[in-house]
Amino acid sequence: MLSTLMFALALALDVETTKKSCEKGTVADCMTLAAAYRTGEGAVRDPGKAADFLKKACAGGHPPGCFELAGVYMSGTGEKRDVARAVGFFQRSCDLKHIDACLHLASMYAEGKEVPKDFTRAATLLAQVCDAGTARACVTLGIMNREGQGGLADPKRAALLFQKACDSGDAAACGELGLSYREGSGMPRDAARAAALFNKACAAGSMASCGNLGLAHESGAGVPRDLAKASSLLARGCEANEPAACHRLGLLHKNGTGAAKNLPRAGTLFKQSCDGRFGRGCYELASAHFSGSGAPRDFSKAAQLYREACNLGDLRGCVSLGDMYATAAGVAVDLPRAFAVFKEGCDRGDMTACGRVAPLYERGEGTSSDIPQAVALYKKACASGDQMSCYRFARQQRKGQHVTRDVPSAVRAIQTACDGGIGDACYELALLNENAEGVPRDLARAAALFKKGCDAGQKQACARLKFR
Repeated sequence: MLSTLMFALALALDVETTKKSCEKGTVADCMTLAAAYRTGEGAVRDPGKAADFLKKACAGGHPPGCFELAGVYMSGTGEKRDVARAVGFFQRSCDLKHIDACLHLASMYAEGKEVPKDFTRAATLLAQVCDAGTARACVTLGIMNREGQGGLADPKRAALLFQKACDSGDAAACGELGLSYREGSGMPRDAARAAALFNKACAAGSMASCGNLGLAHESGAGVPRDLAKASSLLARGCEANEPAACHRLGLLHKNGTGAAKNLPRAGTLFKQSCDGRFGRGCYELASAHFSGSGAPRDFSKAAQLYREACNLGDLRGCVSLGDMYATAAGVAVDLPRAFAVFKEGCDRGDMTACGRVAPLYERGEGTSSDIPQAVALYKKACASGDQMSCYRFARQQRKGQHVTRDVPSAVRAIQTACDGGIGDACYELALLNENAEGVPRDLARAAALFKKGCDAGQKQACARLKFR
């Protein structure tokens, strides 16, 4: 934290004369002596004496002196480590308008590093520095408001903070403002405006924005669809270790769209994305290890990565990990574990996971039987478009044991599920047509439904076709 100029001065330092000047209140000379004793350039290295001169500089109202002194107490070099005293000197330096001290202290409170996490205190410090014109403080405060850290959820204020910092020329702020327009968060959804901001930020050096501009060109959101340009921009973002860009570039290589199909390259990119703690990257890497496409086949590694994806918010990871335990796909069957993972995904809002955990409740597998809960989950997952859950809820409707009996609605739902490729639904509907249960007898239709079920992989439907 000491400047090159201080080092140069220390080389030709008249220590005694400089000490006298420091004692008379010339804080710049106190800082020069602190540098000399800390580095051993111009004086015999002595961290304790360096700390003493920093104390004099700070006492004289010198903001960098207080900031440097805080660092001494944080590191325990020259003084006994004392976080409380360090925080006090960071605060004094901040009060004296030293921007780096304010930002450092805000970071400590926001991350809970060495001090109890306190988003309110962090936000107060950031607002103080943002109001003084420091763009990066506005950006950090905007992200806190956007993400609701410490109960600060206010997307509109976040967008205004990004706008303020972007107008002052901060590239990262323009990129964050682009996200506000892309997502319609605090600003009207505007794909073209978002793309323009990503372009501005990318040109100014924000690699995250290059990646987001690549996403826009990949989908044609606000800019012409251009897969080659998308690939180039995503590569720039990925090279700067933007995990979302690595993930999307990996998908282009996996699918051979906009980039040459190259599964090993895709696997490498997914790993880079996952190493950056991007859940979707972990999910794709897990799938590569599970299938052996783009990464060595390794079921244990796949399970570990599905777990990581789930932890990082890609709830497909919860579903795939549960499937592994439920069906012995590369691991031993463990229904209680499958139930726990499916339930976790369902509780966090993934309707596919709800559709998986419901039959375990119904059959009492991996948990106690709870048919009313199963029926409620079938209905919930069906409402989100999960056709297997619609079929299973319809079966309950047709029986009328745990839900109001409604055969016409059940038959319509089973037909929809069959049309959606659910082989079990086609098989059951064929039986209903064959046996005139809820529908008129229609053997020709039954035969067609058995075939449709067989084509969807329903083995009983295939067996019935052999005898017709």
